[in-house]
Amino acid sequence: MKQSRFLVGAALQAAAMVGALAAGTTAGQAQTSQPGWVSVSACTPAGPLIPTNTNETCGSDILQPILAGLVANDAKTGAIIDDIALSITTTDNTTWTIKLRPGRKFHDGTEVLARNFVDAWNWAAYGPNGQSNNDWFSIITGYGDLNPKAAKGEKPPVPATKAMSGLKVINDHEFQVELKLPVPVFKSQLSYKAFYPMPDSFFADPAAFGRKPIGAGPFQLVSGTPDTGYKLAAFPGYGGPAKPSIKGVDLRIYTSREAAYNDLVAGNLDLLRDIPASKLVADLWKRDLRGRAVIQPRANIQALGMPYTDANQQMLKPAIRQALSMAIDRKSIVDILFNGIGQPATGWVPPGVEGYQAGACGEYCSFNPEKAKDLLAKAGGYKGDIKLYYAGDSEVKSAMDAVCNSIQNVLGLTCVTSALSDNATFRSYTRSGKVDGPFPSNWTMDYPSIDNALVPLYSKEGTSNRGAYESAAFDALLDKAAKEDSATAIKTYQEAERLLTADMPRVPLWNPAMTVGHSPKVRQVTLYTNGRIDYSALALKE
Repeated sequence: MKQSRFLVGAALQAAAMVGALAAGTTAGQAQTSQPGWVSVSACTPAGPLIPTNTNETCGSDILQPILAGLVANDAKTGAIIDDIALSITTTDNTTWTIKLRPGRKFHDGTEVLARNFVDAWNWAAYGPNGQSNNDWFSIITGYGDLNPKAAKGEKPPVPATKAMSGLKVINDHEFQVELKLPVPVFKSQLSYKAFYPMPDSFFADPAAFGRKPIGAGPFQLVSGTPDTGYKLAAFPGYGGPAKPSIKGVDLRIYTSREAAYNDLVAGNLDLLRDIPASKLVADLWKRDLRGRAVIQPRANIQALGMPYTDANQQMLKPAIRQALSMAIDRKSIVDILFNGIGQPATGWVPPGVEGYQAGACGEYCSFNPEKAKDLLAKAGGYKGDIKLYYAGDSEVKSAMDAVCNSIQNVLGLTCVTSALSDNATFRSYTRSGKVDGPFPSNWTMDYPSIDNALVPLYSKEGTSNRGAYESAAFDALLDKAAKEDSATAIKTYQEAERLLTADMPRVPLWNPAMTVGHSPKVRQVTLYTNGRIDYSALALKE
């Protein structure tokens, strides 16, 4: 294994950084769990717990066990399975008829009915409600009526209606959806929480719901705040396919994974997701946990976002991006910083996702210093420093330092990492069109299909297209795929993915693995493809 000096230094820096974080909050220490419950490390949600307005990890981790939708992902196979839906049928991928299983209950005792989906989708799509997951409903006929365009320099007008014409309640247990265009993967998209039902009580007081959400999932929220953590008890009225055997989940808020890890080793915590990098070095975690860990691939890709505006004309040259990509020694970074847990990325779709194709990026994702130098020379070289931006309150500094050092060592350029104050500032800057250098771009799949790895990130109207990338040929293939049956559409999406090598709108870095440590009392730890723990599958030792 090649271990260059820059990477060893980065690894040591990572250990030092994580060690420094160990002085953070230790909210979970010395707490005891109730019999039959498991304690789990968690982090502070960014806002109210409303599924149509939550698209960040900490809030999603709390909401996921509480909610249930029409379909779900099977944690073992990754397959889409019916949950509240009795059937979801279509003959043209445009008009979908959805029938519900009678008798499924919300945690407030009311039955989940067709109107709970239709009302929730209309509320989320209504522009003035300002939901961050609003765009998910743009595929439905009538969405534009709820989101009228603003004249230049003016605020959007108030919509004339609050309901999409493409939604129709047939009866209590059946509704119909008409899409603007055929979407062969619509059923898979329904597994995302933006499409989950809301009880009638939500519409009376959304703010109260945000503090104490009511779902139809296997666990119900008993108590909790962002300061105290959250307690979720198994819902006795749950009638779905994921009935839990444990009595509850105690989600404890930590500001440091190091502190959570120490609690796990000391027997004060049952489950920790993402073992700290400092414990992966030299296999320290193996000695501490003695086999009490689960490692498995995660439907996630780490990449370098690239500016696609006039803020940096040099970065607009594809050859510059390709040169940077070929100058990054991905395998050494994975081996040293993550102790070989994870794998170098060879494309823009994570392994295990439907439509994944190994090597989609071709030679441009291979470490090749000589070819990287040639590409840079053919592009006319690069003047000035390369600035690599990241959020100062994230844990990516060591990885970004390693990437920057690899580029600098191979290409002879000066590459510096620049910390922005926090995640909010980072997100605002990288979406502003003013960013003039690369930045880390992490994408965890909302649902395990290739379209979710491509459309939001690289299409002209993509909701997460932070680099403002545009390609008419790429968008044309996405439009073509939308009109095809599912199997044919996958091949078209794969063709579109291969087109990205020409422009390298993001530079694939690596696909991290999921690491979960657990206490001796826990068994049967199963993870979803997105890395979340399947609490319903957990069992406790006698």
